[in-house]
Amino acid sequence: MSKLKSTQDLKHDHITIRRIKDVALTCSKKLYEAKYVPIEDIEIISVVIEEFVDHFHHGKEETAYFPETKVNSEFSEEIRKFLIEHEFGRRIAIMLRRAVNEWKSKIKEVDNNEEQRILLVEPIARFLKAYAIFIDDHTGKEDNFFDSVEEGKIISESEDEWLLKHYESCMNQVGGKIRIEQMIKLINYLETREWMKD
Repeated sequence: MSKLKSTQDLKHDHITIRRIKDVALTCSKKLYEAKYVPIEDIEIISVVIEEFVDHFHHGKEETAYFPETKVNSEFSEEIRKFLIEHEFGRRIAIMLRRAVNEWKSKIKEVDNNEEQRILLVEPIARFLKAYAIFIDDHTGKEDNFFDSVEEGKIISESEDEWLLKHYESCMNQVGGKIRIEQMIKLINYLETREWMKD
């Protein structure tokens, strides 16, 4: 089976996205256990989800890869489901951001009130867990889809090159290579935080 650079690029993104999933799941678990996680770290998770997963990675899939594979194959129903799942992930990310903002706006008020703090933190833990479950399921299905595209030789070499050029455009729309590198550094930072250790 010949490997398409455009497909492998998306699969490589999935490796990074699964790292985000692991961070989100650990953060959720710690919050449910009433362990301390700095709100700034949760904000970073939210930013990485929105910028790296949704705008950058899903942007590449939605504006280039899926339209290209849909035109050349019988995958339209599978692609439709992926797009619905992307929207589902976006909604979780929006609810997470709202819950974080709510907690942040009331953090001083609830500092000494454990019951109030739990009420503000629980939605964040729930949305982080939901997002982690979504990522685990979604990336697995997409990886299988990518394998099918490669096996069926749905994308030609010239189309593969065009997709890679389009991915560069997607990267520029989210701040360019430097911003993507910053996102990776933020993931590295989160993975080394004290609360990430068992």
